[in-house]
Amino acid sequence: MTEHKNSEDYANLQQVQVRVRYADTDRMGIVYHANYLLFFESCRTELIRRVWKPYLQIEQEGYLLVVLEAHCRYRQSARYDDLLTVQGRVGFFTETRIRFEYQIFREGLKAPIVEGYTEHCWTDASGKPRRMPSELKDILKQAEITRHTDDRTANRRKRISADQA
Repeated sequence: MTEHKNSEDYANLQQVQVRVRYADTDRMGIVYHANYLLFFESCRTELIRRVWKPYLQIEQEGYLLVVLEAHCRYRQSARYDDLLTVQGRVGFFTETRIRFEYQIFREGLKAPIVEGYTEHCWTDASGKPRRMPSELKDILKQAEITRHTDDRTANRRKRISADQA
């Protein structure tokens, strides 16, 4: 059994710092738009490691976290050698999905230069959806992360209840 972090550790946003490399920029000298998703990934990886366990260990236990959707809103550009702080948190989760929300700040600015989210589905190695590991679900519940039930799940539960009545 994995030793869990205190749920109070989760109350704070995960933060990682990224120094923009020359390879992160495009011909205009600004961070290429898709590279912000890599910055999101760095934050997400460290967030999962801090509150639960390393992603490699999760994969070894037969779980994959597949990206279903990614969104970025670009407010300002970052340039070569800028120091960025990426903040991330879990926005919500369902039985099989989890959404991570992010903000990226450039050193010296109070407002985020990029905001976004990624939504993921838990699967097995063959790509078949599976339920979120119960250990992680317990951690998220303890941290009072909002559990989201989409309309399809709610409607399915209503039909099952009606059939059993």
